[in-house]
Amino acid sequence: MLRVTAVAVVLGSLGLGGCSHSGYAMRSVPRIAADNVGKPVNRLQEAFGDPRKIDQTSTKWLYVWFLPQKPPGAPTGFHGCEMEVTVDARSQRVLGYSLSDIGWSNCREVERRIRVAEL
Repeated sequence: MLRVTAVAVVLGSLGLGGCSHSGYAMRSVPRIAADNVGKPVNRLQEAFGDPRKIDQTSTKWLYVWFLPQKPPGAPTGFHGCEMEVTVDARSQRVLGYSLSDIGWSNCREVERRIRVAEL
């Protein structure tokens, strides 16, 4: 019984329990960003929509997303997570990212529903 429970906990934490056939799972912003380093930037665009802005140089592009959040107990104001993603201009692959908490938000708590590969 302990082994079955442990497997269920692991599958649930990976987003593979229950509705795994749907191909979608909830993931935190830091995990999504980290999982997409080295992969095409369009995967992030699928998860977060169009970026707020894109700054371009000849070798790198900087994509910026703002993800609004309403933390419980926070005063009225501007709260959310800003994600900056550096992308190689030629390959369109993610080189790295940085996250900034805005207001009372915590980027670790911001989640998005993303498409995942089916098992």
